[in-house]
Amino acid sequence: MKIGFVGLGNMGMQMALNLSKSNKIKLIGFDINQRANKKFEQLGGKTSNSLTEIFENDLIISCLPGPKQLKMISIGKNKLIEKLNKNKLWIDCSTNSLSCFNLFKKKMGNKINFFIDAPISGGNIKAKSGELSIFIGGTKKLYKKTKFIFNILGKNLYYLGNSGAGYVAKISQVSLCYLNYLSLSESLMLGIKSGIKPKVMLDIIDKSASGGYTSSRYGPDMINGSYDKSFSIGLSLKDLKLAKEIINLKKLNLPIMELTKNIYTKAKKKYGDESNHLKVIKLLETRNKLTLSKKKRRAK
Repeated sequence: MKIGFVGLGNMGMQMALNLSKSNKIKLIGFDINQRANKKFEQLGGKTSNSLTEIFENDLIISCLPGPKQLKMISIGKNKLIEKLNKNKLWIDCSTNSLSCFNLFKKKMGNKINFFIDAPISGGNIKAKSGELSIFIGGTKKLYKKTKFIFNILGKNLYYLGNSGAGYVAKISQVSLCYLNYLSLSESLMLGIKSGIKPKVMLDIIDKSASGGYTSSRYGPDMINGSYDKSFSIGLSLKDLKLAKEIINLKKLNLPIMELTKNIYTKAKKKYGDESNHLKVIKLLETRNKLTLSKKKRRAK
């Protein structure tokens, strides 16, 4: 199968590399960032400077930051949606909004049968190891046809039925990450401010009923003077705004999520769009005159 892969960022780069290793696949990548293209080539991949060439392949996979970038490649004359047919399929692994998906659905008409939304979770570590969780929406027939692709990329595959279901699952799941980061940092502060050493407090949390992936994966970054470098505050806030859109559409009352979005909004304003996503805890440290680590913060 010939695959055109759009989006060679932290996640897409590793996914494209894993796919390119398969004897059943001929993959060509594309990114608007030429440094990403060069890096992909240095790692053994093949790239193109033309989306037109990418769209000539049997299957197009996109892994982009959000709705803005998706609209740029898909809607309008000679864009991706126009080209979909039984011999040209599209799998989107981006985190997308429901309003953007509804626009796609309207533009596609019957071509929705050649589209799968399959957003991903697990970070660049799982992307590299091929152990992502993938949330899949689309026809069962198309899912079965493309399942071998998902088996290369992920370990936990969730087929959810109707198109758009994957987007909702991803937004719901990833929103909890941001709530957890803030909750973990507050729990650490509660213990540390009372005299418990940071590493001990983290170990207590990690081995308790409240411990889990967040405390084991991100807790050390909170207390050792560094941050996780794979994600930005701007992208975190983008996800929370997508969650807010669903909240409004479904007329839900979710005050903790609203509070989390507000805190991330303040963090973005103070530290900048590209600052590391865990720097949001710096707001809480400043308010409480407490630093989780005595070491100087080394990352943005």
